[in-house]
Amino acid sequence: MVVLSLFSFSLNAQQRIPLEKALAQRLVKIMVKGNGGFQGQCIKLALKNETNGVISVEVPPGQMFISEDSSVQDLITTAPVYVALEPGGSKTTDIFTMCTQSYNMSPSSGERFDIGTMAEGYLRELAEKIAKGNYQNSTAQSAIWAVANRDPIADIYGTDTAMVRDVVSVVSEAWGIPVSQFNLQPREHRITSINTSMEGLIRKHIYQARLAVYDKEGNLVRQYFEGKHFEPGFMQYRIGVNHTMGDSAELYLRLTDGTEVIMERQVFADDTIAPLKRIHAQAVMTFLVKESGEASVGVYDSEDQLYFYIVENRTIREGFNRGTYIAGKHLPPGKDYYIKVKMKGETLASEKIDPNSAEPQVYPLREVSGIFSFRQEQAVDNVKLIIYDREGRVKKMLFDIHHLNPGDKRYSYRFEHRDGPDAVFFVRLVDAEGKVLQEKEIR
Repeated sequence: MVVLSLFSFSLNAQQRIPLEKALAQRLVKIMVKGNGGFQGQCIKLALKNETNGVISVEVPPGQMFISEDSSVQDLITTAPVYVALEPGGSKTTDIFTMCTQSYNMSPSSGERFDIGTMAEGYLRELAEKIAKGNYQNSTAQSAIWAVANRDPIADIYGTDTAMVRDVVSVVSEAWGIPVSQFNLQPREHRITSINTSMEGLIRKHIYQARLAVYDKEGNLVRQYFEGKHFEPGFMQYRIGVNHTMGDSAELYLRLTDGTEVIMERQVFADDTIAPLKRIHAQAVMTFLVKESGEASVGVYDSEDQLYFYIVENRTIREGFNRGTYIAGKHLPPGKDYYIKVKMKGETLASEKIDPNSAEPQVYPLREVSGIFSFRQEQAVDNVKLIIYDREGRVKKMLFDIHHLNPGDKRYSYRFEHRDGPDAVFFVRLVDAEGKVLQEKEIR
């Protein structure tokens, strides 16, 4: 029993090392996961002592945790945590935090976070004040959002007016806004936290896009961006709608371009994020262009609706063209998608995407060159010298020969590809009907 008491005293007597410093000095390893929610014990922190000695790690109020998903809110600690670790030992603890980005989604269980720096200025002051008063409630969360995002000071109220006065004073000083009697009227405080999204097809380029939430009278509640450019195609924007107007508040999410409403939907308290599936595709397509001009390559559904461009308005030359097109994007599941090459509304080439295909491997650019020598026994007209891949697709058009006399022939070739080190190609002399007259395998 005496040994245990001394050991316990030894742990407590260790100098407390701030988590940020312990990581910088490689004294500990950590893993951070979210427990879910915007306020409360939202962080699960696992620590492992990498030293041969006993250490005590402190996570102070104001420590930031940065979400790996940029559309999920970052967190700030609002209560101190002290973790004593034996040599090589590990411990896991839950940490009180609050969200700092009211325009983003609330973290879900299992969300991954990286350690950030300590907050500064009024945000750190507020976190320390919340910790000192043990204000682990929605009123304090609204105060954090007011300091971090300049959310309305009117959102800060509660039944404990002394607590309200304590936290709202920091917001008042930070933004030069006076505390009013509205803040100090005792009433229940409750945050409605909604994770939702805006998605749909945009039919044209828009250059002054604005995404915002409005109430039923058309008053602005929250703006997410303004002056943003969107290309034609599919768009999903994941957001958080956090407010104190109650679950039954009638709210509308609108994407506008100037005065034009591009998309609109009502936001409900039980909204969820529309699920998407990441598709991967690599299409190698050969097509004939009758006249040089601008063409675009995009991903379309079975109704020929554009979901995104791979290449837009690129000049291509007359004759045979061959392109490798790689696509990877999150799109609505349950649809058939196609990579299409289009010029002036006409589809020059199309290939269906396998929704279950693995992400294509992109190899470094390689150059192949050499000499194609052969003996031509008889004269031929309208022949072509073409590089083909193993599947018989045109890789490059070398020469278009109007008339070829008999005799020994020698042609040089050079081309580039990303088909990998084991790719096999063929240089072929073909007639107008596509019959192979001469051939050489190249690697």
